[in-house]
Amino acid sequence: MTRGCALLDRELAGLLADLAESPDFAAAESLLLKQFGEAAGTARAALYVVDPTFQRLELRGSQGLVTKGAPRGAVSLDDEGHPMNVAAIGQEVVICGDGAMAGLPFESAILLPLPQARYRGGPQSRQGRVWSLAPRYSGSAVFDWPGAASERRRRLGHVVFGVLALEGRPDDEIIQEVADAALLAGPVIARAHALEGLGRTAERLDDERNLLTAIISALPDPIVITDSANRVVVQNQRADLLLSMRDDDSEGRRRAVEINNLLFSSFLSKAALAGGVRSSSRELNLVDPNEGTDLLFEVLAHPLPSSITRGGTYVSVLRDVTDLKRASIELERQYNRLRVTEMEATRERDRLNLILNNVGDPILVTDDQAKIFLMNPQAEQLFEAPRGGGDRRQLQRVRENDTKFTTLISDFVLSPTTFRRERIALQQPREGRELPVEVLAGKVLNERGEPLAIVSVLHDLTKQVENEHLNQELKALNSSLEDRIRMATADLEAQNLKLQWQSNELERAYRLKSEFLANMSHELRTPINALIGYTALMLDRIYGDLTAKQVEGLTRIQASAQHLLALINDILDLARIEAGKTPVRLEASELRPLLVEVAEQMEPLVKRKALEFRVSIDEHIPVVLTDSTKVKQIVLNLLSNAVKFTNRGFVSFGASTTENDLVVRVSDSGIGIKPQNLDVIFEEFRQVDQSRTREYGGTGLGLSITRKLVSLLGGDLSVESVYGDGTTFVVTLPLDGTGAGAQPVQPVGVTQPAS
Repeated sequence: MTRGCALLDRELAGLLADLAESPDFAAAESLLLKQFGEAAGTARAALYVVDPTFQRLELRGSQGLVTKGAPRGAVSLDDEGHPMNVAAIGQEVVICGDGAMAGLPFESAILLPLPQARYRGGPQSRQGRVWSLAPRYSGSAVFDWPGAASERRRRLGHVVFGVLALEGRPDDEIIQEVADAALLAGPVIARAHALEGLGRTAERLDDERNLLTAIISALPDPIVITDSANRVVVQNQRADLLLSMRDDDSEGRRRAVEINNLLFSSFLSKAALAGGVRSSSRELNLVDPNEGTDLLFEVLAHPLPSSITRGGTYVSVLRDVTDLKRASIELERQYNRLRVTEMEATRERDRLNLILNNVGDPILVTDDQAKIFLMNPQAEQLFEAPRGGGDRRQLQRVRENDTKFTTLISDFVLSPTTFRRERIALQQPREGRELPVEVLAGKVLNERGEPLAIVSVLHDLTKQVENEHLNQELKALNSSLEDRIRMATADLEAQNLKLQWQSNELERAYRLKSEFLANMSHELRTPINALIGYTALMLDRIYGDLTAKQVEGLTRIQASAQHLLALINDILDLARIEAGKTPVRLEASELRPLLVEVAEQMEPLVKRKALEFRVSIDEHIPVVLTDSTKVKQIVLNLLSNAVKFTNRGFVSFGASTTENDLVVRVSDSGIGIKPQNLDVIFEEFRQVDQSRTREYGGTGLGLSITRKLVSLLGGDLSVESVYGDGTTFVVTLPLDGTGAGAQPVQPVGVTQPAS
């Protein structure tokens, strides 16, 4: 270096050594600014450092600059014409003068690039060329740099550390010497800056590690990190309570911790064998080491990235779901209990409706405000407007009936008695004739003795009133014709006795019918079911060993009881159908599997009688909109009849479809039916030949029920027979459920087709 420059060779070596040994970057930066300022003969200097992330040059340090008029904090690298960027991107010494520093508080300055590593060739000074800003500066470069500026800018963070700005304009020899010195000082100051960044990074990593440890320990759920050998690597405080022992632990707690570790290891091993923790069951049972109670955890396991582990490392979060599981079990128990109660209430309601609909007298149920909320069809004829509205006189009669009855019940509610018998005169809404009735009303009380409801039964007294009128007429005639009155009186008494007997018999018949329908399902089916159940228990040797004769007797008892139960079920089915209480549940049904199942069910019965069983079911039966349960009952009834009345030959069962219908055909080579009896076979409790009932058995209800079920499904049942040569029954059912249901029904899962 020439005279006049402070950076002699030995001084430069000492400067580089001092920079390398600086305790931190701030000291190195201060030393750099001071020494280069002295070398250039200036007291003011600034250091800009490249930030490749944000693509800018940031002011890192300065010397001799005050706050007022201080350099800008940053220069964007996108402004390629800025002299700072010319020095950094072009890696050239830039000489600025005439106040054209674009914001720098220097009248003139030299800009020295500081490389990250030694730069081959060195920066070239632009002697004699001055960067002028005011007033023409528009951001475009006036330097013709060699090479592509954008490519240099892309590699800037890897090549150039920053730019050193020195005030003034020394001679060219000094500029060349400080530029050469900057080439050597750049890598040293860049290394000091990098070491400072590494220190901050290590400190930040320690802070983040401590924060992460604190967060994991603060979580209420146990967290465990295991390696590929299922060994615990890290666990938080909650997991430590479950899986770790302490020196002062009791024997019981140690035993609980051992069990927990065994269960957890077994869980991880099973998960590994199953192909991963996620693919196995996520429930894990552990023991509370302090309380000794069972705990249920849901394990949420996630693999850690292989980039930070050696593979096979999982972090497992154990979520305590003990209380949730208990609550779920209790909720399910409560739900099942509610369902049972609901089914019982539905069963009782259906039984009550069955009773009400089969009683001949009008029955009404009112609340404690005398408002009617339940009545049977007989009562609806008196207290409800006719369907379609009716005329004005009919509506007036209905309102009058309601007013009379409501007045009677309101007075009864206020009385202390629990039963009342009273006569009132109502009107038939349609005919307008007077209807004398006797009201029998009784209160339904709660546990406090307050009326919840009033049940009223209305007995028709028309005949009794007519008898009273007739008695009065006879008494009037008695005054003039004593003998005739005596005879008429005797005749009237006999007639009254007959009428009373008829009334009593009618009332008794109604009562017996009601009791029969009410008790049939319970009083008959319950003991029969018990008989069948106990017979089965005895046949299963629950009560001890049996002899062969005892087994034979019990088998016959069981068969007879099942036959009797089937007969009772047939009677009840017929009663429900006739009362319109058999709902039709339309749904889109695949009937071919059902028909095949029926054929397989009947095959043992056919083979038991050594008959040929011919089955022909179309392979392409489409989906049918119908009630599959009733279809199965229809086919079973027909096949059972065919087997029953056929002793030799065959039983044939076929099913096919036409464009609009499903056709089921059941044929046999049995006894056949005479032409005059083809209509009789569908009557209730009838068999064609009553003398042969003992031979074939049955109540004569099967075909009657079958025809009614076919009618409910909107189909048709026909029969063809040759006496002594067999019978064929043909069932035709619509594919779209058209006409199905004695009452309007809503299909399940399908839309009701338009009529």
